[in-house]
Amino acid sequence: MLSFLDMVNHYLGYINVSVKIKNRIYVILGALGDLYLFYIGVRYLQNGHPFWGLLILLVALILLYFAYLNTVYYFTNKKAPFDISPKIEKLLHMKPKEADLDQPKRTVGGRNIPANGYFDEKKILPGKLTSTPIEQANIQQLATRLQQNQLLQLDYSGLGDREITEQTRQTGKPVYASGPGALIPYFDMQTENDQLVVYAGMNQAEKQRVGVVSTVGLQNVADVRDQFELYLANATLVGGPFKVLGRTTVIEQENEFQVAVQLAYKHQGDSNRTTTPQATRETSATSRRTRYDQAPRTDTDSEPMTRTSRYHH
Repeated sequence: MLSFLDMVNHYLGYINVSVKIKNRIYVILGALGDLYLFYIGVRYLQNGHPFWGLLILLVALILLYFAYLNTVYYFTNKKAPFDISPKIEKLLHMKPKEADLDQPKRTVGGRNIPANGYFDEKKILPGKLTSTPIEQANIQQLATRLQQNQLLQLDYSGLGDREITEQTRQTGKPVYASGPGALIPYFDMQTENDQLVVYAGMNQAEKQRVGVVSTVGLQNVADVRDQFELYLANATLVGGPFKVLGRTTVIEQENEFQVAVQLAYKHQGDSNRTTTPQATRETSATSRRTRYDQAPRTDTDSEPMTRTSRYHH
């Protein structure tokens, strides 16, 4: 019996299902294994081994209690009475799930760098896309393609309704089925009719127009382009269905997907050209003659306006 349960547990690792469903299966398997321990304990008592029989029955009762807690936790939205889990967490110095909700998940084994390269995070600002109805339809089609290729999972990051309820109460924000979103496999930005047009798709052959960049940080893109060169650093598919807290439980609502972009910037004319010693001396002399005639510049004068820099203007 135990070998059978171990085999089922082993093969569950090859099935791509949500964490909540797996936990429910584990609870059922644990309950079956616990019933088998009760059977063994009774057989020991019948065969004249009271010590081992009572010991096995005691262990089975303890496991039955935890099976009951897991059943209430994973199959209902209620809190089990006489729950000693908080005391065990405190005794073993374990971090409760509520604390994990406040911390972002970290990527193990490296960073997820987009295919078009890595940019300095200090030189990246969020952008806003303005999309027409046709471009919105292209975004929804892209979301379908990502789901078909297992690149977008609408499973609420494996959270159940109880975890979603706790998270919405703590943050006051909806929980999206797409989680933090999915990185789009291919994205590009082109200049068309003096506008920055963003294309996205599964690959270059399937790219479609998804919108026009309207703002960078807190400034209009036309004001920023006069002083800075802009590059598309990242494009992520976000939004979609989400759950919010209702009167008694969470409610799922439909919502369209969106494309969130981030843009890197650098000054117009910046380059990595190497200067000669003579040019270096001339530049140094010129800077010494002129630095006293110029007003001091702040850091906010050399970068697009952000939420913090706008208060210094």
